[in-house]
Amino acid sequence: MASVQMRKVIKNFAGAEVLKGVDFDIVDGEFLSLVGPSGCGKSTLLRMIAGLEDITGGEIHIAGQVVNGLAAKDRDIAMVFQNYALYPHMTVRENLSFALEMRGEFKAHIEKQVAHAAGILGLEQLLDRYPRQLSGGQQQRVAMGRAIVRNPQVFLFDEPLSNLDAKLRVQMRTEIKDLHERLKTTTIYVTHDQIEAMTMADRIVVMRLGVVEQIGTPLELYDHPANAFVGTFIGSPSMNLLRGRLAGAGSSLVFEHSGGQTLSLDGALSGVAPGTEIDLGIRPEHLSVGDTGFAAKVVVVEPTGAETQVVADIDGQRVTAIVKDRVSIVRGDLIHLAPDTARVHCFDAGTGHRLP
Repeated sequence: MASVQMRKVIKNFAGAEVLKGVDFDIVDGEFLSLVGPSGCGKSTLLRMIAGLEDITGGEIHIAGQVVNGLAAKDRDIAMVFQNYALYPHMTVRENLSFALEMRGEFKAHIEKQVAHAAGILGLEQLLDRYPRQLSGGQQQRVAMGRAIVRNPQVFLFDEPLSNLDAKLRVQMRTEIKDLHERLKTTTIYVTHDQIEAMTMADRIVVMRLGVVEQIGTPLELYDHPANAFVGTFIGSPSMNLLRGRLAGAGSSLVFEHSGGQTLSLDGALSGVAPGTEIDLGIRPEHLSVGDTGFAAKVVVVEPTGAETQVVADIDGQRVTAIVKDRVSIVRGDLIHLAPDTARVHCFDAGTGHRLP
């Protein structure tokens, strides 16, 4: 196991700056997830840690050693790819043992490591099969087993579940998290799926356009997003943003929606002048259908069994509400959506930054 540090890491492609001074630490044994939209630089950063991409500027440290000039094979890391990257002409056993054979390990040690990895991942009955004879989930386990046998200091995962169906993704999420709990190996996990990050990671790094927007535990990011981008990226369905302005002062603030409706806010915002344009962030689970709140017209009703998602129009702005109770609502109905004012978020409309 090892700690990993990014020190002002920069990456340029054809003169364009893809990573713009990324700087954060990963502690020994931590499970950290890099999330963000496509093109934000998260996979590029992972490949730089692995030694598969050159570093334009800054430093990457693994176990206290600067690895900028080290070849991938000398960094003592193991990477699990999105496409599994198994050797099709080799059996599961041969795929698991190949890296150890290339390192010149003794046969007895190789057999022990292969048996250990196969036992952890439930591959004992599949060791003599070829990749073409395996399901997607089984292939993913083999890819993980190939990383485990090497007993590396750091595991790197690059969107490993994106090729699996929805049910299998949930199962594999649990298995990867359980694997980390048992092995306690430092793990860096790249995904565009924030649900994966929320359910698996100790901490999450949210990236956008080559910049780190916020770092924190899943619940820190959910409860206290640093800006509107993080607020809408973390959480599913996405946080609603209503554009308007503030009126009143102190603890008597009122949100005036651009469509004319108003909402009294709990508490006070420090140093925010009346008239300031803001985006009011309301998570779908913090909206309830009742007799008060914003008047809205129902657009779509999506029952899922345990809850119902209601998409409605508030003066030209779409919002989503999650209703736990069974409701008799249909498209075209006029309803009222009441936010939990103690749990709304206020963001500056110009900068997107969270207002204190």
